Amino acid sequence: MFDDYKYKKALNEINRQAQGFKRQRMVHNLTTARKILIVFTLNSQEVLDSVLNLVKYFESLNITVHALGYYPQKEVPQVFTMHPGITIFSKAETNWYGKPLSSDVEAFINKEYDILIDVDFDEVVPVRWISTFSKAKFKLGSQNYLNNPFDLILTVDKLKGLPYLCEQVKQVLFKLNNRFADEPHQA
Repeated sequence: MFDDYKYKKALNEINRQAQGFKRQRMVHNLTTARKILIVFTLNSQEVLDSVLNLVKYFESLNITVHALGYYPQKEVPQVFTMHPGITIFSKAETNWYGKPLSSDVEAFINKEYDILIDVDFDEVVPVRWISTFSKAKFKLGSQNYLNNPFDLILTVDKLKGLPYLCEQVKQVLFKLNNRFADEPHQA
């Protein structure tokens, strides 16, 4: 019952603050994007591996990538903190209803990214705060909930897993507004 109250309090606060929130919106793809932020909930090594593969893919295209992960426990295991370009914050760095309080998170929210990619299948309040209040110009996510902050929603079967979602993200961002997407490459 208390968790339900915290969730409702968080949603009310997000919706209240989002009313005055403004950002510059612009559709970006893998040709036009220069900076990408990936947000995720880190609850297993498989999630981290999928995010690392996505980061490597975007970096191979000369795109600057940062990944911001939420670890839903009080202390982040050291094994998750050893990857450059990935910042992890924990439940200890949120208030009682899930709002991130970390200065690192605040810096990510205030930085203007071309694309924000939320790779969570389930709504997690701290990640929703970041997705809602990020100043990213184009936001992409796989969740469809009331007042979601996304400009584009990918509907992917949760049973296919995160690696499949990451592949879909790559394909959609490659083909989006790209008139050469379906043409064969000439050598």
